[in-house]
Amino acid sequence: MATRKETSSKVDDLYRRLKRQIVMSELLPGQQLVELELAGALGCSQSTVREALLRLQEDGLIVRQGYRGTTVSPVTPVESEIFLELRRMLEVRAARLSLERLTEADIEALERIVEAMEEAATRDDGYALFEKDLEFHMKLFEIACLPALTPVLTRCSVVNHRNKISQSEKRRALLETAQRHRNIIGALQTGNGEFVEEAVSHHVSSIFDTTSGDTPDVRSPASRMSDAMRNVFVQLAREEADYPNVTTLSPAEGRKIFEQRHARWNRIDAQRFAIERFEIPQNPFSRHPTRPIPAVRIQTANAESKGKLLYIHGGGWTFGNTDSFMGIMSRLAERTGFAVFGVDYALAPEFPFPCGLNDCTWAWRWLRGQDTSGQPWFVAGDSSGANLALAMMLDLRSLDELQPLGAALVYGVYCGEEGKESHHLFGQGQFGLTTERMAWFLDNYRPAELPDFARPRLFPVEADLHDLPALLIIAAELDPLRDDSIKLARKLALTNTPFEFSQVAGVIHNFLQWSDALPEAVATLDNIAAFMQLRSSM
Repeated sequence: MATRKETSSKVDDLYRRLKRQIVMSELLPGQQLVELELAGALGCSQSTVREALLRLQEDGLIVRQGYRGTTVSPVTPVESEIFLELRRMLEVRAARLSLERLTEADIEALERIVEAMEEAATRDDGYALFEKDLEFHMKLFEIACLPALTPVLTRCSVVNHRNKISQSEKRRALLETAQRHRNIIGALQTGNGEFVEEAVSHHVSSIFDTTSGDTPDVRSPASRMSDAMRNVFVQLAREEADYPNVTTLSPAEGRKIFEQRHARWNRIDAQRFAIERFEIPQNPFSRHPTRPIPAVRIQTANAESKGKLLYIHGGGWTFGNTDSFMGIMSRLAERTGFAVFGVDYALAPEFPFPCGLNDCTWAWRWLRGQDTSGQPWFVAGDSSGANLALAMMLDLRSLDELQPLGAALVYGVYCGEEGKESHHLFGQGQFGLTTERMAWFLDNYRPAELPDFARPRLFPVEADLHDLPALLIIAAELDPLRDDSIKLARKLALTNTPFEFSQVAGVIHNFLQWSDALPEAVATLDNIAAFMQLRSSM
C-alpha cells in the first residue's frame, strides 16, 4: 500500500506535468480532461488525478463544470491585457519598494536566477525558462516584503505566458528573453528609482512586443528541424533532386513519380505480416459513377486481431494508394495488434469531391457490415486522408450511422483559406510541401461548383463538430497545414467531442512516412496506438 508521502509525490509529479502541458499550450483551452482517461494514460489512480486537478483549479488553469466535466481554462486577449496592466503596476511598485531593502546577497541571488534562465534557453527549454522567469520576479516581491501579492503575480504571469504561447505567431528568442532580466538588475544596482521603474515597465511591456526581432528565419529550415528530421530532409533532397514538378505532369505521370518517391519507405517484411488483397463491391447508393474499390487487410502474422482500423491515406486527394502507405499501416498493425484496412478510393481530378469521400464512407459501411467479431473499430488518416476521415464521420453522424470508437487525424487539411500563419512561415518550399502545391491539390479535388451546404464536407472545420467520436489531432510544427490542426482543436474545444491535441516539434509534413529513420515518427505511431488501446479498454 502506498504511503502518504508516495501518494503526495505522485500528485506533485502529475500536477507539474499537466501544468507544463497547459502553460505551453500542449493542452489547449477548452480541451476536456477526463479523470479516468488520465489515470489510465498516466498509470496512476483516479484519486491522484483528482488531487492534481484540484491544484490546477486553484491556479486557474482548469475549469470544473460538474456534469460538463473538466476543461482547460480559456485564455482571452482581453483578460491577458488586463492581467498585463495589473502585472506592470505590481512589478513596478515591488521593484521600487525593493530598493529600500536590497542587499548585495539579493543581487547575487537574482544573477544566479538569470544564469539559470540562460542555461534553460540554451537547452531550448521554454517551460524551464518560464519557471525561472517567475522565480526572478517573485524574488523581487520577497525583497519588497509583499507575500500576499505573490499569488496575484503568479496568476498574471501564467495568463500572460499562455496567451503569448497560444497565439503561436512568433518563435520566442529564449536567450534574449533571459538576458533582458539583466537590464533590471543593472537598474537596481544604480539605486535610482526612476531607472528601476522604467526598466521593469519596459520589461513587462516587451512580453507582447512585436518589434523585438523574435520572428523566425523562415529561410533557414536546418535551424528549425530536429537532427533526425534534418538528416532525412537532406537525404530526400539529394535523392529527389532530378524528379520533375508533379504539378506540371498528367495525373498518371504524377502518380508514377509519387510511387517512386515513396517506394523505399514502404518495404516491409512480408513474413511478419498477413496481407490480404480484395475488392469492396460497387456502392449501389452512389449518385456518381463508381467501381469496385481495391482494398487491403494487413495484420501481424500468426496473431489474432484485437480490433479493426480503417486507414485512409494522404496524397492531396490526387496521389497514393495502399501500397504507398503500406509502411504506416504495417507499423500501426504491429503496435495496436489490430487488423488494418486500407482502400484505394477514387482520386482527383478524374473523380473530384465528393467521389473519394463517398468511397471511404461506403468502404466503412461495407467493412463494418462484414464484421461479426464485436471488436472495436477505429479510423485514422494523414493529410488529405485525415480530411476524408473527419468528413466521413460527419456524414455518418448526419445519417445516424455507427461511428468508429475513435479517430487519429495526422497533419490534416481541414480549412479552405491559405492566409494562415503557418503557410506564411513554412509554405515557400523550404520545408517540403508548399502553399502553391497545396492549392493545386485542392483545385484538383474541389468541384467547379460547390454549394454552401456542401462546404463542411470539403472543409470539415466549418462543420458542427459536436457528438463525434474521440479524436487524436496531431500537427507537425514545420508544416504549412499546422494551423489547420490548431484551428480544428480550438473549435473542438467549444464542443462536447473529446479530443487530444499534440504538435510534434521539429518535423515537416509527411513525417509519419519516414519512421525507418525518424524517432519522432515512431513516437507518433506509438501515441496513436496508445490512444486506440486506451479507448478500446474504456
